[in-house]
Amino acid sequence: MKINLQLPAIVSLTRRNVKLFLRDKAAVFFSFLSTLIMVALYFLFIAKIYSTSLAEGAGFTDGKAADFLIYLQMMAGVLILNSMSLSMGVFGVIAKDFETKRVDGFLLTPVKARQLTVSYYVAAFIVSLVLNVLTWIASAVLIGALTGHWIGAGAFLAVFGILAAASLVSCSLMLFVTVLVKSSVAIGVIGGISGTFFGFLCGIYMPYSNLGKGAKIVGSYLPFTHLTIWLKQTVLNDAFGLLNIAGELKDAMMSDYFTAASVGFSGIDAPLWVMLIACGVFALGCLIAASIILKRRIER
Repeated sequence: MKINLQLPAIVSLTRRNVKLFLRDKAAVFFSFLSTLIMVALYFLFIAKIYSTSLAEGAGFTDGKAADFLIYLQMMAGVLILNSMSLSMGVFGVIAKDFETKRVDGFLLTPVKARQLTVSYYVAAFIVSLVLNVLTWIASAVLIGALTGHWIGAGAFLAVFGILAAASLVSCSLMLFVTVLVKSSVAIGVIGGISGTFFGFLCGIYMPYSNLGKGAKIVGSYLPFTHLTIWLKQTVLNDAFGLLNIAGELKDAMMSDYFTAASVGFSGIDAPLWVMLIACGVFALGCLIAASIILKRRIER
């Protein structure tokens, strides 16, 4: 009965948080800022660098096929960055609620601190996942139309599950950052620039193999690195099968060109599934810590 009484309040608060974010056009724009920067950089020069590198280094001269692979691995990075920046954007509602004293108003009603916390998290997850799924559908169709190659149905659907996992991890980490930062302005700034920062350290803008030793170690600490690799492996393995690419050429592309091979942890050779479990455990710890901090702030 207690759960049934709490659920309507959580649903209403979640709906309210989603609407507040979507109505704030500036917040939505800045949540996509990292994505827009990344796509612009790719089409301006990064995609050309990849094409030239594949042709000269790997002897891969099929232009349309190369574009298919390059765009797929680009979108894998975009989607992971989206999960981070979108959740951070939604969590800006938390800071605004404290700044405008709306939290105090909520506490004058039967709403509990736990319900507020759950509603913030669920709203961020819904926005992150839904907008990411729509982005993936649109990009898959556009990539197919531009290159004449289409990703298989199995890999296409598998991406949905990966995006759900990425949203859960991203929301947990970004909630922890949000409760520490507190200011809505600071949250907006962090959300706008962190995508560019992570884009380099996670091997999204350039191959992970091209980074320095220190950058590789730092990148291995970031959950977004391993989530990106997971998503890249899913779409690229399907694409390689479609293009009949196998053996040494496939291995070289996966590791040296597209950063789709497991990078381990701080120089330790650990399989990707181990790193993904570690990411989940770390995210759970961040969520628990963030929930405790946020609950204390709400009840003060």
